[in-house]
Amino acid sequence: MSTVKYRPEIDGLRALAVMSVAIFHINKAFLPGGFIGVDIFFVISGFLITSIILREDDSNIFKLTSFWLRRVKRIAPALIVTTLFVLLFGRLTLYGPAINDLGGQGIASLLSYANISYWIIAGNYWGESAENLPLLHTWSLSVEEQFYLFFPWITILSLKFYKKNIFWIYIAFTFTSFFLFLYGAQFKPAATFYLLPTRAWELGAGSICAFIFTKNGSAYKANRILSLTGLLSILLSFIFLGTNEEISSLIVIPVIGTSLILLFANNSNNTVNHILSFSPIVYIGKISYSLYLWHWPILFFFHQLDRDYNQYFHVFAALALIFFFSILSYHLIELPFRRNDRTLYYVLPSLLICIGLSTYLKLSNFSQDLSNYNKTFWLGQLYNVNPHKEWPESIKKRMEGIITPTSNTINNDAYQSGGIIKLYGNKEKPEIVILGDSHALMWAPVLDESAKYLKKSISFYSADGTPPFFDIPVAKSNKHMIYYSTDEKYAFDCAILKYLNTWRPKIVIIGSRWSRGDDMQKIAPLIEYIGKLGSKVLLIEQPPELFFIDKSAPQYLSYLGIATTGERKGYLQNTNTNNYIQGINTIHNITQKYSYCKSVSVYDLFVKDNKVLVVDAGNVLYTDDDHLSYAGAQKAKDRILQAIKILLD
Repeated sequence: MSTVKYRPEIDGLRALAVMSVAIFHINKAFLPGGFIGVDIFFVISGFLITSIILREDDSNIFKLTSFWLRRVKRIAPALIVTTLFVLLFGRLTLYGPAINDLGGQGIASLLSYANISYWIIAGNYWGESAENLPLLHTWSLSVEEQFYLFFPWITILSLKFYKKNIFWIYIAFTFTSFFLFLYGAQFKPAATFYLLPTRAWELGAGSICAFIFTKNGSAYKANRILSLTGLLSILLSFIFLGTNEEISSLIVIPVIGTSLILLFANNSNNTVNHILSFSPIVYIGKISYSLYLWHWPILFFFHQLDRDYNQYFHVFAALALIFFFSILSYHLIELPFRRNDRTLYYVLPSLLICIGLSTYLKLSNFSQDLSNYNKTFWLGQLYNVNPHKEWPESIKKRMEGIITPTSNTINNDAYQSGGIIKLYGNKEKPEIVILGDSHALMWAPVLDESAKYLKKSISFYSADGTPPFFDIPVAKSNKHMIYYSTDEKYAFDCAILKYLNTWRPKIVIIGSRWSRGDDMQKIAPLIEYIGKLGSKVLLIEQPPELFFIDKSAPQYLSYLGIATTGERKGYLQNTNTNNYIQGINTIHNITQKYSYCKSVSVYDLFVKDNKVLVVDAGNVLYTDDDHLSYAGAQKAKDRILQAIKILLD
């Protein structure tokens, strides 16, 4: 086998990967497929690591301890410094519960299980929860570090006992992971995105290339057509391989493209080699690890501070800081410690200090003072019919400082429940039926009170985390649900149709997070089914969405100082998104198309002079960025009651 010399075009490929990820994180619309830069990194890592192992084994100098030590010297110093910065700056700038979350992120990142942690905490990489994690990007480092931990054993054992078949072992390893990926992309997309078994095929593709190249490198030189094909497949993937918040099997295209460049662009006369070896591009590739480490935390804190203080996000200022810290990190941390024989003596105590700080942040109480506000109630759980009532940790954090009773006995003069009609075993035929997700639960107390005032029977068929619309006839969906398995969701949807057909209520009220983006094609089947039963439909708008995401509103408003110094009213700048406006338009289109549909508008109850009322008479009107508290829902009670009266006439 031939030795593997330095190849500047690989650094150029790294530059392409890291810049695509950074641009994607700045604004997904700029480069919809920019997230595949991580996949490119995986292939490169598999190629380089396998090349090192094969080369050193060929020279009888490979030692597993030396290999891991080099990985530690390469990865740990810059990661520890970046994590320490994020922990300290986060302590100064984040609000209470977010600081606790940050401590957990620090531990997961430093101990190389961030991918597992974020799969559990955030689930969807493109979701709102993920955007609140300043160390989210370290999930990919954990995947690589886990690969470095066990893959050398596969190679060592294969070289010792099955040396003639090592290529086929790599093939089997890679395709096994690839088939797991194909299955998981359809049925378990979140786990497939984050976890090593379904990501190892990308590193395995690099390993296959390494074996081919180190053994037959002379046969794979200067193929201009194949290397250009590889580069074009990557560039086109950046543009066209956009995300619908799902992991796509089309990722195989840039993986193959990267493999083609690794195999066929290794000659200076090659066009792709010439492009990727341009010295400024190579330099970005050299600092790509530091650049990757620093880009997301800086972008995160820029966005965070801009939202907190109602400022405009300055892209160029952020980019300047990213490159400044990356260059410092590369020259002052990466290079010196990579070449220092005593690196481990610095890494171990620094790691322990960082883990200690992370543990302190995770376990300490950073709750905000809520004494200036009246108690905030979320009563949705009283009406929740999903089969699994235990909230995930992320939602528990979001409800900190909010009273969430789960029985009908509430020691509060402002609210008296009483006699909610449950579906299971119910033989009555309610005149009003409530369908929807947590937004239906948000309105449930007001609807319950309105029905009792009108002396009308009412039944709640609303489930947290469960969109109300589905295909008719009902079909099983592979889409991940928080509280329902596939079979449970199928049974739930079937039961909705069964009970509606049996009850034929006078009014079906639907509450939903309309900004979710459900279009008419998704919504129409249920609306039309209800109309054929002779029932009328009342759609309730969602309130204005606030700029912060998945945070406890009382905690965060206190952190911002909203109405905490004697004022009884407090406002935030109105920052409703295009998705919110689209959701309002969807409701309007439904009521225009179906004469038996009516809607209740709530936007104007909260927005004045382009500001959103969030605290009124000392009551916090929201529980998080898009759900109203009981006090907030009360503001629309009269309007909802009048709409019900009109439909009952």
